[in-house]
Amino acid sequence: MVCVVGPYHRALPHDLHRDMDHHKGVERMTPTYLEWIKPSTETTVWAVIGVAVLLFISILLGFMSKRKVTKGSFDEYLVGKRDIGPLVTGCALAASYLSGWAFCGSTGIVYSVGFSGMWFAGIWSLLGLVPCCWLAALKTREFSAKLGAATLPETIGRRFESKMLQTVIAIVMLYFLFMYSVGQLKAAGGVWYATTGLPPLWCLLLSIFIAWLYMVLGGYVGTQWSMAFQGAFLGFVGALLGIWAIVWAGGFYEISAKMYMEPKVGPALIKLMRPELPKIGPTQLFSSLVGILATPVIFFTMAIGFPHNVSRFLGMGKLTKGGYWILLTTVFVIAGIPIMLDCSSNGLVARMIYGPNLLKVKPWGADLAAPALAYAVGGVPMMTLYTMGLFAAALSTLAGMVFIMSANITRDVIKLWWPKTSDKSMLYLGYFLIALFLFLPFYWTLVNPPPLLSIFMGMAAMGLGAIFFFVTAVSYYWKGATKWGALCCTLYGIGMSIYGGYKVLVVREIGMGTMEWWLVIGCGLLYFIVSAITKPPSKELIDKLFPAKS
Repeated sequence: MVCVVGPYHRALPHDLHRDMDHHKGVERMTPTYLEWIKPSTETTVWAVIGVAVLLFISILLGFMSKRKVTKGSFDEYLVGKRDIGPLVTGCALAASYLSGWAFCGSTGIVYSVGFSGMWFAGIWSLLGLVPCCWLAALKTREFSAKLGAATLPETIGRRFESKMLQTVIAIVMLYFLFMYSVGQLKAAGGVWYATTGLPPLWCLLLSIFIAWLYMVLGGYVGTQWSMAFQGAFLGFVGALLGIWAIVWAGGFYEISAKMYMEPKVGPALIKLMRPELPKIGPTQLFSSLVGILATPVIFFTMAIGFPHNVSRFLGMGKLTKGGYWILLTTVFVIAGIPIMLDCSSNGLVARMIYGPNLLKVKPWGADLAAPALAYAVGGVPMMTLYTMGLFAAALSTLAGMVFIMSANITRDVIKLWWPKTSDKSMLYLGYFLIALFLFLPFYWTLVNPPPLLSIFMGMAAMGLGAIFFFVTAVSYYWKGATKWGALCCTLYGIGMSIYGGYKVLVVREIGMGTMEWWLVIGCGLLYFIVSAITKPPSKELIDKLFPAKS
């Protein structure tokens, strides 16, 4: 079989295929791999046009939706009129979940470690999507509306009748979302680098300027509608490239056979678990049952506990039974299929084509696997579509996070403690903070970019998920939860995240999976035990939030 990789590539050798049943009994050949493609004028022009069209539509939707918001109202800037339908909410949630991590970082993981990366990048990630809607959608909307809350920390603070807890939650969220936004920005910058070859400085500057522009112009409603459009586009592009790449490669049998031929590491790349990798550090997720079994827990808690996921429900209208199923189906079709396809297969096909060559491209490394694959299997047209999708994935999630970070300061700190501050002052301060929270990850990414997006962002996801799964989702259903239980859970989660991150990434004394178990078990025990021995919220609040069933 001759593999044609497009007009700008040399053909891959046709004789790499071997019957998998006879791998050990035949002499393996040394395959020839493609080098990283230098961007051309053609890729640059089409990428710029594609992203410009995508952003024009996004900003236009933002303007149109903003007309429905009362001018000068800070509350409506944050959550709109709470009338956004399930289809738009589902698309926006999909865009929030299909971040630069999913479209770029996860492909890089599978490209780096082979089939064992599918547990982390593709299969387990599906576990969080549907439960997020099941457990969080209705309750987040219901609680925030009953409590008159416009942000997630405000919802939590009023759920527990504690301004102190609201402030602590807001500050803790800043830490984790800042880490996660660094990963999104690297993904967005990597898109521009892949298509233009511009220095990292200009790639990153373009990304933050565009994100700032449409967040300021649209507010929550505009951002929600923009993310909805981008989510729908993401789903289409993700499914298209995933299916196209598998067909182009000849199916998983061909992919496995050709990956097996890679010198030194080929046989390891096709294993579902790699016990030869260290049991400490991030590689534990692929090398031991402790790490592999921790992975579904990571995705389950993170999807439900992610503030930028749950916040998609704050401005949602009341859900009927039919609306609920529209929401659920939308999220699964748009986010589920692309994640499963892109994360699981695209990294494998990229490894088959490029071998280890992408690991040499600094500072982006394996995170270039997705755009490189799009170009290899579909030339400029496919790369343009995927550039649009990848940029939208990173930008939409980055925008959602930065918007939340800005609201955390304006609404959950300043407005909380200085309630007489005018809406106009809050709006202008919000615009400034959006710029600030874009600049900080820009500087970090420029000076010290994370080596592998999925691992870096995974560390933030673990802390966010472990804390907010209990403090939000469980607190929606358990009357006995108290502010002290929630506070102890939060403080332990942030402390363990910092300490565990040091142990995993710096000194390499424990594995990433072990850290996840420490986080979830510790947060859970403190949340339930401390709540059981401390005073619950007032009976009036409990009756309001948990009305007796007639």
